[in-house]
Amino acid sequence: MVSSRLILLSVVALVGAALPALPAAAVDTPAPPLPSAAPLPVTSNLPATPTDQFIVKFKETAGIQSIDPQKSLKTAEEAVGLPVESLRTTSTGEEVVKTDRKLSPQEAKALVATLAADPAVEYAEPDTIMQTLATAPNDTYYNLQWGLGSGTGGINALGAWDVSRGEGSTVAVIDTGILDHSDLNANVLPGYDMISNATTARDGDGRDPNPRDEGDATSDNQCAAGRAGVRSSWHGTHVAGIIAAVAGNNKGVAGVAPQAKIVPIRAIGTCGGYSSDIADGIRWAAGGPVPGIPANANPARVINLSIGGRATCSATYQNALDFARSQGAAVVVAAGNENVDASLVSPANCSNVITVGASTRTAEKAYYSNFGANVDVMAPGGDMTKDALNGIVSTLNQGADTATTEDYYLKSGTSMAAPHVAAVAAMMVATLPALTPADVEQRLKANGRPVAGCIGCGSGLVDANATVKQVAADAAPIVAGTPTIAGEAAVGKTLTVDRGAWSNVDSAEWTYQWNRWGVPVAGATDSTYTLVADDHQAAMTVTVTATKKYVPAVSATSAPTAQVGPGTLTGDTPVILGSAYVGSTLTAQAGTWEPAPVELRYTWTRHKAGTTGDDVSSLPEYTLTSEDVGSTLTVQVVGVKTPYWLLSMTSKPTATVVAADKAVTPAPVVFNEAPYMADDSYTIPGSDSVDYQVDGKTVDAGTHTARGQVKVTAKAKEGWALLNGATSEWKAYFSSKGPDFTAPAVSPFKDVLTTQQFYKEMSWLADRKISTGWVEADQSVTYRPVTPINRDAMAAFLYRMAGSPDYTPPAQSPFKDVLTTQQFYKEMSWLADAGISSGWTESDGSRTYRPLTPINRDAMAAFLYRLVNKPDFEAPTTAPFSDLDPNQQFYKEMVWMKVTGISTGWQIGEGNYVYKALEPINRDAMAAFLYRMP
Repeated sequence: MVSSRLILLSVVALVGAALPALPAAAVDTPAPPLPSAAPLPVTSNLPATPTDQFIVKFKETAGIQSIDPQKSLKTAEEAVGLPVESLRTTSTGEEVVKTDRKLSPQEAKALVATLAADPAVEYAEPDTIMQTLATAPNDTYYNLQWGLGSGTGGINALGAWDVSRGEGSTVAVIDTGILDHSDLNANVLPGYDMISNATTARDGDGRDPNPRDEGDATSDNQCAAGRAGVRSSWHGTHVAGIIAAVAGNNKGVAGVAPQAKIVPIRAIGTCGGYSSDIADGIRWAAGGPVPGIPANANPARVINLSIGGRATCSATYQNALDFARSQGAAVVVAAGNENVDASLVSPANCSNVITVGASTRTAEKAYYSNFGANVDVMAPGGDMTKDALNGIVSTLNQGADTATTEDYYLKSGTSMAAPHVAAVAAMMVATLPALTPADVEQRLKANGRPVAGCIGCGSGLVDANATVKQVAADAAPIVAGTPTIAGEAAVGKTLTVDRGAWSNVDSAEWTYQWNRWGVPVAGATDSTYTLVADDHQAAMTVTVTATKKYVPAVSATSAPTAQVGPGTLTGDTPVILGSAYVGSTLTAQAGTWEPAPVELRYTWTRHKAGTTGDDVSSLPEYTLTSEDVGSTLTVQVVGVKTPYWLLSMTSKPTATVVAADKAVTPAPVVFNEAPYMADDSYTIPGSDSVDYQVDGKTVDAGTHTARGQVKVTAKAKEGWALLNGATSEWKAYFSSKGPDFTAPAVSPFKDVLTTQQFYKEMSWLADRKISTGWVEADQSVTYRPVTPINRDAMAAFLYRMAGSPDYTPPAQSPFKDVLTTQQFYKEMSWLADAGISSGWTESDGSRTYRPLTPINRDAMAAFLYRLVNKPDFEAPTTAPFSDLDPNQQFYKEMVWMKVTGISTGWQIGEGNYVYKALEPINRDAMAAFLYRMP
C-alpha cells in the first residue's frame, strides 16, 4: 500500500489565513504527519502586505503636445519624498511605477492621491499584492473526495460525467504556477510565468514561458513586519488537481473535469503577486495580447482565480475581467476566507465574475467563508477544524521550500471551492461551446441546492449533474413530432393543433402558422384558428416550429384537414309583438343572429283549423285583417349567409285573432300604502275581458294585502285582446318603514341601555310588538341584545314585521324537524308558504328548517330580500364587500342589503368593507336591519 504510506506521511493542515488589507500570498503552516492532524490556528488579522508598485493610466491626447509621464512622476516624488520610477507598460497601456521601498497603507494612499490629482492622469491605484485562499493541508485518495460525490455536501460530479468529463475545454489557472505531477501532467498545456519581479518569482528572471512553481516559502517578517514565515504552498498545483487530475489511472485523485486541459499561469510568488501581473495573466489566458509575450496558443474558456485581497475592485482588474468576458471566458473567483462580506475582497467584488463561497461536507457554509450579495454560488471548500479528512484532497508536493516529491494533500478554503466550479464550467462549455459566460453563470445558479441556514450564500451549492445535464438538454438537437389538427372543418368552427411528441424541447419556444392550401394565412399564428369564409372548400394545415437557443429551429407541418364545409348560423327564436285583433300591426322581433351580418327573410303564416296554413306576408310586419279572425299566426325567419347553411326559426303562435271591437284597455290596479306594512294593499278591478296576475297566478278582483314589491300584469281572457299601447303592467314598492319613531326615555328592556348601540332600533321592535323579549323571574323584561338570533325566533320577527297576516298553519309540518306543537310553528310554516324559506333538502328527500340554529348573515339577507317579494335588482359583478364572491350563495341578496342601506358591513381599511357572510347575527344587529328595511 505505497499510496497509503505516502498519504500518511504527508498530512498537512492549512487553516484560513485571512486576506490582509492589501493582498498577500497564502500562508501554509505545516502540521505533524498524523492522519488526524488538526489545523493549527493562524490569526485572521494579519498586517496588510505593503506594496512598492502602483498602476497609473495617463490620459490620451489628440493635440501636438504629448503627455510627459516623467513630469507627473517627479511631482509625485516631491509630494511623498520618495523616488518613483516607471517599471513597464501593461498590456492595456497603463504604466507600472515603483518606489524604492514598500509603502505603508497611509503612504500608498498619499501617493495614489497625488498621482490621481495630476491633470495628465486618468486614474492611479496600488498594484496590490494578492494571496491564495487555501487553508491547512492533509492527505487522502479518491474515496475521500466527498466533494465530488452525491452525498449531502457533494456536487454530484459522477452524474455529470455521463455527459462530459471536460474533454475539449481549457481552464486557465492563474496562481502560484504548477509542478510536475504524474497524476496531472497529461492534462497540462503550455502556460506562462507572468511574475515580472525576479525576487518574487524566485527563478532568477522576470516573465518567462515556464510556469513552474518555484515555491512561495518565506521567512519571518519577510513580507511584512510581524508576519510569520510560511512553507511553500504549491497552491496552483492543488487547485489544478481539483479541476483536472487524471481519473481512472489507479492512483491519487480524480479531477472534477478529468479530461479538461489546464493552462497554468504563474502570477503568485514570494509574498504574493501584483495585480498588474495577475491582470496581464487574465488577458493572456483569454487570448489577449500582452507586450513582449507570445500569444496564448490555447485561449481558455474558463479562468480560475483562487486568489484575493482586501481591496475595492480596481480599474486594472475590472478592465481585464471585462476583456475576458468579451472573449467568452467565464472567470471563477474565490470569495475569500475571512467570514466577512465578500464585497470587501477583490476580485470577488468585481463585475463579470462568478464568485464562489465554501461549503462543508454537510452542505453548510464553512466557518471561514466570506458571504454576501457578491457570492453567486457555493462549492466544497471543506472544514478541517474537527477532522482533517473533511478537507479537499488534491495533488501537491512534499517540499517545504523547493519542490521535492509529488504527493496528495488536504486543504480547505474558498481556494478549493472555486476550482470545483471552474471544472463544472469546463464540462458545460465542452458540452455546449456556444455558451456565453452569462449563460454559464445563469445555469450554475439555476441548479444550485440550498446551503443550510445561510443568508448570503448566493444560489446555493453547485450541482454538477443537474447543471451539465441541463446544458446537454440545451445542446440536444430538436426532434420534431407530428402535429395533428382537432376540430370540425367548417366555417366558424375553431381548429386546435396538437403538437405531437417532440424531443429535446424543454426550453423551446413554440410558434404556429396556419396554412390554406399550403399558403400561410396572414395573422393566423396562434395554437387555435377559427375558420373564416375564405377557408370554405380549402384544406387547412398548420406548421409548428420549435426554437431554442444554440440549436437550429425545427418545423413540422400537419396533414391537411378535409375541405372546409359551410358554417352554421345561430339565431334567436323570433317573437311577435302586438295584440291579435283586426287592424293591429304585428312585428317580428328577430333577435340576434351570428355571425353578423346575416340576411333575414320573413314568412307570416295564418293557421286555421282544418288547414295546413297559408302564407300571408314576407315582410317583417303584418297587419291583421278580417280574414285572420279565428286564426293564429306565426312568423318564420330564415337566415341566409354565404358560405353558411340556411337557418330557419319559427315563433310561437299568436293568440286567436279577434274582431277589432274585442280589443280593450285594462282598468288600472290601485295601490294603497298605509303607515304600517300590515295595512298596505292593492285593489284588482273586476273585468269580463281581462285577468290580472301576480307571479303568474290569476288574482281575484278585490283588495289584497301588499308586502314589499307588488307587480300585477293584465292578460286578455279568451275571445278578447289588449289594445296595442294600453297599459298592461303595474308595479309598486310598499315601504316596510312606519311613521318616524322616537325612542322612549326609559328602555323597554332591563338589559338594554338607552345609550347603547341600536337602542332606538330595539325599542322600536318592542313598540311594534315585533319582539316581546323575555319575562324574567323578577317580572322584568329582557332582550338579550348580544345573543345570536335563532332561526325560529327570526321567523317570528318576520311574521310580525309583515303585520301578523291571517294564516292558518297546515296540520302537517312542512319541515321534518319542526313539530306542529312547538313554539313559533305557525310563523315557520308561514315562512315556507310565503316562499321566504325553503329550508334544507336532506339525503332522504325530506326538508328541514333547523329552528334552533343561529341564522347566519348570508341567510338572513336572503330572508329579508324575500320578505319584500324579491324586488327587481341586478347585482354588480364587482362586490361592494371584499369578502364576497359573485359566485357564492346569496351574493345578490347580500349586495342588495348594501345598496338599500340595510347593512354597511365593517370597514377594515381605507375604502375596504367586509360583510362576514357566515357569522351569526346578534339580536341587536337584527333589530337595526329590520328598522332599516326600505
